[in-house]
Amino acid sequence: MNLNINDWKEFKIASVCSIHNGKGITKDEIAENPGTFPAVQSGEENNGVLGKIDINYCKSMNYTLSEQQCLTVARSGCAGYVSYQPSGCVVGDSAKILLLKKENPGRNQYLFLQTVLTANRFKYAYGRKVTEEKYGNDTINLPVLCHPDGAPVIDKTHAYSEHGYIPDWGFMERYMRSLHDKIWEDIWRHIASR
Repeated sequence: MNLNINDWKEFKIASVCSIHNGKGITKDEIAENPGTFPAVQSGEENNGVLGKIDINYCKSMNYTLSEQQCLTVARSGCAGYVSYQPSGCVVGDSAKILLLKKENPGRNQYLFLQTVLTANRFKYAYGRKVTEEKYGNDTINLPVLCHPDGAPVIDKTHAYSEHGYIPDWGFMERYMRSLHDKIWEDIWRHIASR
C-alpha cells in the first residue's frame, strides 16, 4: 500500500482526539500501592511507564486514567513524545491521555496516529511544554474518506474538520496491517532463502 500524503487534509488534534490532563502520582505512591496498571509520566524509556500501580488506588484518588487502549503524550521533559498504551494507563501531571474520537478505535488506528503525532514532536523542542490548548490546536495531516470518484466525503456536521473532511480510519487500519503483512512476508522470504 502506498501513502499519497499529498491528498491528505489538515485536522486539529482536538478534533480527532480528546485530551485528558494527568495529575499527581509519584514513585513513592507506585511503590506503596503496587499493582498491574501502567503509570505513565514524561519519558521515552519503557513507553513512558514509570511503574505499575493498583488501579483501585488510582480510582480512589480520582487520577486521570483510561481502562481502554490510548495514546499518551509527554507534557514536559521529553515533550511531545507519544506512546501507545495497549491496555490503558493512569497518567501523572507530566503526561496526557489521548483518546480517539472514533467509535471503537482499533490498535492499528492508534498506531497510525501515534506515528503522525510523533512527527509533530519538533514543535516542543527547546523547553516548550505541551499544554492542552496548544496541543489541541496543533494540526496534523491525515488521509480522508473519499467517494469512489476520489472526491472527499463531506460531513455536514463538521465533526472532525471545519471543512467537513472525515479521517479515513479504514485506510489507516489497512495500511498498518499491510506493514505487518510485509514484515511477515520478508521473514518468510528470508527463511526460504536459507
